[in-house]
Amino acid sequence: MAGQIRFGSTRWARLAVALVNTAPTERHPDLLTSPGRLRDLLLAHDEPQPVEVDDVDLADARAARTDLAAVFAAAGDRERIAERLNDLLARTARPRLVGGGTPLHLHVDAPGSTWGGWLAASGSMALALLVAEHGVDVLARCAAAGCGHAVLRHGPGPTRRYCDSTCASRTRVAAHRANRGPAPRPPVEADRRR
Repeated sequence: MAGQIRFGSTRWARLAVALVNTAPTERHPDLLTSPGRLRDLLLAHDEPQPVEVDDVDLADARAARTDLAAVFAAAGDRERIAERLNDLLARTARPRLVGGGTPLHLHVDAPGSTWGGWLAASGSMALALLVAEHGVDVLARCAAAGCGHAVLRHGPGPTRRYCDSTCASRTRVAAHRANRGPAPRPPVEADRRR
């Protein structure tokens, strides 16, 4: 079982994006409204059980979401991204190797941190590693009108512009409709007085 647990910055980066994208948008209300929702988010991103979450964890996770969202809000601005990540790392990161019944893996949060503290530390570390390896363009916002979700633009294939297939489809449909021009007007009835 321990060999199946995945640790590392790729998972942390995906979780950081998922956390940021729980914030309310035009597409959905706030998705991080209870400890249970935070627990579901962690489990959905391969956090090994047991995952026990309380109101303090939730409050700290919401604060981490705000801090990580500020990094994505600076997308494309090298200095602002570095400033925001460095500040977050200085406040949260305390790297160390741990095992405890699992393979040795890196923890970047301070011992005894809440889940929110862990999310802030691991998310900022993962995003910093991606920026260092791929440049600031790896962090972006969804290009779909009215979305604004965080997007990681790395990996195989073309550069990602959208957070998911729904936004990509909505954008393609809107562009197609715009290219067709206005809908034809129905014929006007002839004047009956003639």
